Amino acid sequence: MSEPNNKFYFDDIVPDAQLLSSETMLDREAMRDFARRWDPLPIHLDEETARKAGLGDITASGSFLLATKNRLLYELGVDMAVIASFGFDEVRFKEPGKPDDAVRLRLTWLEKRLSTSRPDRGIAKHLGELMRADGTVILSLIDTVMIRTRPKA
Repeated sequence: MSEPNNKFYFDDIVPDAQLLSSETMLDREAMRDFARRWDPLPIHLDEETARKAGLGDITASGSFLLATKNRLLYELGVDMAVIASFGFDEVRFKEPGKPDDAVRLRLTWLEKRLSTSRPDRGIAKHLGELMRADGTVILSLIDTVMIRTRPKA
């Protein structure tokens, strides 16, 4: 894998190789602020409603978890030469994100192929998993990206 702060190209991708982010905490007030603005479902805002739903406490909005995954992706310390994402597939919210959960991102490269029409780039897929400190995956998705090849010297 590439050293932190070095450009990471298509050529550096090794299927099954993983990157692991640092941990961040899901903050109760940040979860509520996000929910108030973007996803005001009562189980994201009110403890009593969440308890009555059998959740025990408020839960993070799925969009909040996706935003957390993206933030951790940029904090990996790897400057990926990504041109674009084609989108997420198989997005799954496997467990609720709860206040004070310590989470990290595990990125696993799945496959890659060189573009047949533009040899300066390739297409790669990776599995992104947002997981608690105990290894429980709370969010998973597959991201397909277009990424530059290493420039010729």
